[in-house]
Amino acid sequence: MSWRWKLSVLFVLIAGFSTLIFMGHETTNQAPPIPDRVLDSAGAVLFTGSDILAGQGVFQKYGLMDVGSFFGHGAYNGPDFSADYLHRQGEIALQQLAQKRFHKPYAELDGGSRGDLESTLQKEQKVNRYDDQAKTLTFTDGQAEGYRQLTAYYDTEFGVGRKLPLPSNYIADPNERLQLSRFFAWGAWVCNTNRPGKDYTYTNNWPPDKLVGNGPNWQIFFWSAMSLVMLVGGIGLTQFLLSAFPGLGWAPDGKGLVDNVKTYQPYRSQTSLYPYFVVVVLLFLFQTFFGIVTAHYIVENGFYGFDIRSIFPYSITRSWHLQLSIFWIATAWLAAGMFMAPMLSRYEPKGQHWLVKALFVAILIVAVGSIAGEWLGIKNMLGSLWFWFGHQGWEYLELGRFWQALLTVGMVLWAFIVYRSISPLLKGKDHGSLPYMLLYGVMAIPLFFSFGMMYHPGTNFAVADFWRWWVVHLWVEGIFELYTTIIVAYFFCSLGMVSEKSALSVIYIDIILYLGSGIVGIGHHYYWTAQPAINMALGAMVSALEVVPLTLLTMDAWKFIELAKVDGSIKNFSHYWAMMFLIAVGFWNFLGAGVFGFLINTPIVSYYEHATYLTSNHGHAAMMGVYGMLAVAAVLFSTRYLMTENVWSNRLAGLSFWGLNIGLLLMLVLNIFPAGVIQMIASYENGFWFARSPEFIHSQVFQTLTWLRVAGDLVFVFVGVLPLVLLVVRGMFSRRPACAEPVEAVKA
Repeated sequence: MSWRWKLSVLFVLIAGFSTLIFMGHETTNQAPPIPDRVLDSAGAVLFTGSDILAGQGVFQKYGLMDVGSFFGHGAYNGPDFSADYLHRQGEIALQQLAQKRFHKPYAELDGGSRGDLESTLQKEQKVNRYDDQAKTLTFTDGQAEGYRQLTAYYDTEFGVGRKLPLPSNYIADPNERLQLSRFFAWGAWVCNTNRPGKDYTYTNNWPPDKLVGNGPNWQIFFWSAMSLVMLVGGIGLTQFLLSAFPGLGWAPDGKGLVDNVKTYQPYRSQTSLYPYFVVVVLLFLFQTFFGIVTAHYIVENGFYGFDIRSIFPYSITRSWHLQLSIFWIATAWLAAGMFMAPMLSRYEPKGQHWLVKALFVAILIVAVGSIAGEWLGIKNMLGSLWFWFGHQGWEYLELGRFWQALLTVGMVLWAFIVYRSISPLLKGKDHGSLPYMLLYGVMAIPLFFSFGMMYHPGTNFAVADFWRWWVVHLWVEGIFELYTTIIVAYFFCSLGMVSEKSALSVIYIDIILYLGSGIVGIGHHYYWTAQPAINMALGAMVSALEVVPLTLLTMDAWKFIELAKVDGSIKNFSHYWAMMFLIAVGFWNFLGAGVFGFLINTPIVSYYEHATYLTSNHGHAAMMGVYGMLAVAAVLFSTRYLMTENVWSNRLAGLSFWGLNIGLLLMLVLNIFPAGVIQMIASYENGFWFARSPEFIHSQVFQTLTWLRVAGDLVFVFVGVLPLVLLVVRGMFSRRPACAEPVEAVKA
């Protein structure tokens, strides 16, 4: 490849990560302060900074980000605790002002008097009363009274229980409930108080709530417009380059397709991988089951009449639903990498199968240990060790820090296993060649996953959330996407479908477009999480460009049909259904990540829809539609070589394909998308607190839409997941024999 390609990639990486480091620096320096003491207007201490951090620890320990949300990040069926507290506190403050000024309840005042009181309230609460020298925060009389009353309210909610989808006495310790309300009080203050010297709050005026004076400012409109300009400009520039250089993209090798499935004899390390794929499909099954249970908690107090919330509260079923999705998808990709490596190099190192088996045991320990630990953690059975072995408290990173560290070590072992297999391919090759690109992709996976350990329970919420998204966005959507592109490119190349130069050009384009937009594009998660406005500006503009490579991938998906034709038809190709899942990835990349992603990407839309079902709509379509379908393709591709011909079933693979895709589409069309639209409208008209309130979630329309989801769930599980499980599990008992001796590398 030309040096210009390498220079372009180097520029993208340096520019992207330099900008991201700048954003992290600004986040740390401008994070909302945690005062040493919070005082009322008379100077009496209400609570301290250590109380706030203790409350944040309670929020994390009991998995409350998987019950509701904070600054809009978390679950969508419980309240957003920062917005909920803020609105309730505003109502209490208005009542106090009404009694003080008019000696009447607020409800008995005329419209003009109400407007005057609301204006007074908004002006009072926007003033930043934090003293940076003394490290003290002084509450207004309304904020102080709100705190006193709301401690009792949240004590009831997490004690006896009334509205939350949790069992009674979920948090048994009254002191922990008190600390939790203090954390909520700090969060509400952050949402409604202007930054020093600015006319907008720490959260860029989020959440929308007219009562307390929160509404979109000029920056939200301006950067929304700029994101559209970047999108149109990016698409136009890319189309120009593709026209100027028509040779870019997948190009046939000219040697003809090599369909070697029926004659392939796997290495011993490859046959040792089969238990990985069995675990993948079983975890997939369990993940969908807990997703169904979680959805049922929205419409009934239990699961088809059985109240199991005391055993499996909403916090744990949703935690497992998210955590298992990460486990089964990542395990499928890791196993596919170990399977492909010896196939590409035609070399199996001595004793490789023992390392594969050792890694399998480690993954099982992490999976079982973290899942059990999360349950023990929210049951308060781990004491002070909850963060290490229990529920870490962050959405998508629920597993305890010990399990997280152990998983990172496992990924390092995985990288070593792959390196041992591909090492012959590296000899004499240019450092920008296809084998080295595979090595770089493998090394990046454990490296970027480790950034999820850059925070601890005492880290400021805004700073911790900055690092969390390095894993959720950058690791999953950036590094793993790059790795899978390299694997697919190498797979096509090895089968003679594309030339090595074509495969390498696709990888370089992927790095430039995906990472060029995705590294800084992580900022679209930072709009409202108490990070500075510059992060919103950068995130809005650059993340708009993420749609560009997604449209290109959709165009490429249909090229797969031509590339994989055998005797004039793709249906004669042994990997037909794996290819169909890759085509589905292209479809869902465009619809789920592209259309649904950009729908909620502009700041002005995100301002009202943030943490509604429209976010979940994008999440389901992108997570399952792209990464899930890609993982299933990896499972089918690998097991096709490992199971004997007589147990492979195109019928089961086909059922799974149509069941998963139609079932996912029905979930979105019948429930998640329309529910998100009406929820966003409610956020615009009545405030975000109302759109996430129990009254709205349990309204007739919302409940009906939730019940309609059953149709999609049934198709997804019974037509999609179960045939896949049956196909893979029965293949476990009819595997092909492995090569008797390790095979040495074929000299180049």
